[in-house]
Amino acid sequence: MNTVDLPRKSVDLDLPDSRPSTAALMGLVSDMAAGAGDDRLVDIQVVTAQLVGNAYRHAHAPRRLRMYRLPDRDLVRIEVGDASSSLLPVLGRLSAPEHGRGLLMVNRLSVNWGHRRDADRKTVWAEVRSA
Repeated sequence: MNTVDLPRKSVDLDLPDSRPSTAALMGLVSDMAAGAGDDRLVDIQVVTAQLVGNAYRHAHAPRRLRMYRLPDRDLVRIEVGDASSSLLPVLGRLSAPEHGRGLLMVNRLSVNWGHRRDADRKTVWAEVRSA
């Protein structure tokens, strides 16, 4: 994974063709969200893992992860983009134990979340409290 540091302790990277290891992803989140309380760090990690996982499970490359702080609101914004503009996120069902719960977790743990479509891309984003 190529990481480019942006102002305000941000991360912006192209995700590799194969899904990054959970340990690598959680380490990246921990570094970016340093100073967040333990419960908040776990929330940020879970939301990031779900959005990245969905990009690998339901979409295709190129994929991109951006995370940055919104310090005036004590939030971390997580954005995961992919090249599947026609596949919009769908809130899952609790009755589907194997799949479909990722965005339910994102919905529960985030202050706000949604998606943005461009001509050839889609970005799913979430804002999670850091304090």
